[in-house]
Amino acid sequence: MTDKNQPDNSSRTNSKRRVTMVVALLFVCGVLGGLMFFNYTRDKRLAENEPAAVSPTPSPEPTLTPAPSATPAPAADTPAPTATPTPTPRPMSEEILALRREYNNDDIVGYLRIPDSSINYPVVYYTDNDFYLERDVFKNINSTGSIFMDCENNVERDEKNFVLYGHNMKADIMFHAIRYYNDKNYFENHRYITFNTLYGNYTWEVFSFYKTNIDFNYINVLFKSDEEFGELVREMKRRSHYETNVDVTQDDRVLTLSTCTNQEEDTRYVVNAKLIRQDS
Repeated sequence: MTDKNQPDNSSRTNSKRRVTMVVALLFVCGVLGGLMFFNYTRDKRLAENEPAAVSPTPSPEPTLTPAPSATPAPAADTPAPTATPTPTPRPMSEEILALRREYNNDDIVGYLRIPDSSINYPVVYYTDNDFYLERDVFKNINSTGSIFMDCENNVERDEKNFVLYGHNMKADIMFHAIRYYNDKNYFENHRYITFNTLYGNYTWEVFSFYKTNIDFNYINVLFKSDEEFGELVREMKRRSHYETNVDVTQDDRVLTLSTCTNQEEDTRYVVNAKLIRQDS
């Protein structure tokens, strides 16, 4: 006989099934919820790490170049501008250019000769008066130096006073022969000098020889006026050891040769010559 208050086996089995289904449903919901949460957090992290999109920089507007304005035509009574003529280069001496090639030295600007003497040399130029004191015409270090022109002179100009320097060497080289002008006969027999440059051939007549200290500014090559130059040539002639009949004025041009005396300190032998012929 069955007790009515005791559930039968069928009822118990159904209850277990419902519980199992609920548990399974909760499990599935939990798994789905976990997946959704995982996807959400992953997408959020990716969104936070992704660089912000940059708006493209607009291309600059092209700049329009204005059309050139027309040049107004000159008025009928306005004279047309005169074109400035291009100066014609002065022809250079083939003799001096050949020397430049021979010695491989473009500092060569001339050639100096005193007939029947040891003075027969190329003349060089540099931007200071020390460079060629102990360099030969090849630019090699050499105690004899070279015959060189004062750094303030320029062979392209018609200088009032060309100044050339050379050592008074004992071996009768360079400007040693200038000391021979102390002899009057030598002076009289060596009165003419040729100094040819890149731009002309020049003959000079000696009008003065003297010994001086460096207080006398016979090497001045820049003059404020012709009168100032005239004062210098008068003093050159006044100092000469010998009287000459050569007339020298402020309108002339002078060649000056200078060397040490090798006697008293800062004393020089000086030869001054007047330009008497020019062949360009």
